[in-house]
Amino acid sequence: VLNNSVLNNSVLNNSVLNNSVLNNSVLNNSVLNNSVLNNSVLNNIKSILIIRLSSMGDVILTTSLLRQIRKIFPQARIDFLVSSTFSEIYRYNPRISNLFEYDKSQSAFGNKHIKNEMISSLGHSSYDVIIDLQNNLRSKVFSYGLNSVKYKVAKNRLNKLSLVYFKKSSAKSARSIPDIYRNSIDALRITDDNKGLELWLENEKDLDKYPPFNKDIKSGVPEAFENIAIAPGAFHFTKRWLPERYADLANILHSEFGCEITLLGGVKDSDVCSYISTKYDFEINDLSGSTSILDTAAIIDNCDLLITNDTGVMHIAAARQTPVVAIFGSTVTDFGFRPYRVKNIIVEKDMNCRPCTHIGRDKCPKRHFDCMELISTDDVVEAVKRIAE
Repeated sequence: VLNNSVLNNSVLNNSVLNNSVLNNSVLNNSVLNNSVLNNSVLNNIKSILIIRLSSMGDVILTTSLLRQIRKIFPQARIDFLVSSTFSEIYRYNPRISNLFEYDKSQSAFGNKHIKNEMISSLGHSSYDVIIDLQNNLRSKVFSYGLNSVKYKVAKNRLNKLSLVYFKKSSAKSARSIPDIYRNSIDALRITDDNKGLELWLENEKDLDKYPPFNKDIKSGVPEAFENIAIAPGAFHFTKRWLPERYADLANILHSEFGCEITLLGGVKDSDVCSYISTKYDFEINDLSGSTSILDTAAIIDNCDLLITNDTGVMHIAAARQTPVVAIFGSTVTDFGFRPYRVKNIIVEKDMNCRPCTHIGRDKCPKRHFDCMELISTDDVVEAVKRIAE
């Protein structure tokens, strides 16, 4: 192996790579078959590219892994490739070296200039390691030729199909998406630091520590919640709790607990938020229509609780360590998208037709929509009381 610039197949039989690897300028695919890389190999990794293009929640869920990678490779160049639509998530994250924005309106070949920019700034043609957390055609085509040492996240398609069609998980235990991401690169000796997600704001970029991890969470009684945020929207219909129930909920929370209510959502959520706001007889903060992820994060930061459907806003709140009451309809937490390492309560109904999808549908395939219809306002109010304890 010492005389080869690319490692040969003999490496396949080693569970731990030895010092001879240090003399090789490029690690090839054989490294992927080793369960543990030893210190000499880890010390030789100087550049890492992480790829996760979309969507908002999935990108936010990568942030704990980045922190853990940075701890193992404090001096390495760690770059992140993400869709320009979601680049805000990493804009002020001090743990990355360079942020590259992928234009999804173009093909992978149409984004070739980004690859050229990477190669130019590297000073050579490849990264030491690529971690592909997207693992689709776009990411595969883009990363082709940038290096042969690549770790790819498992898609877990069998588990998704088993849950949707047989209502049973094929996994021994439910795993969160951040844990699945971390397990995909076991060979790099990444360890769990037992901390949550991150979404850095502009005024935090020069800090040594992530402020939300020291956040003072209000508890005791619901009256301690001075401002409750409600995010009633979702891209897919079957992920949306009924708008009239959200309106009833807001009135109850305001009248019983004396809290302010803030409505959140993107441009496509403006109509439902506008409808809900007309049902109040008190002043309300309708801040829907935002196109900025960071603006939404800053608003959530000033709230004591978020009540939401199973959407990306849920993960923004988790990253800012704001407690979450999440309402799940057609999806289930077994897919791995429960609010990660933040105080949370899931409101859902056990039904033999759930889950009917892992991403959401435009309509209920059973035509009754009982997964949401059967969740009462009282169910959610009770969850608010429980999370305040």
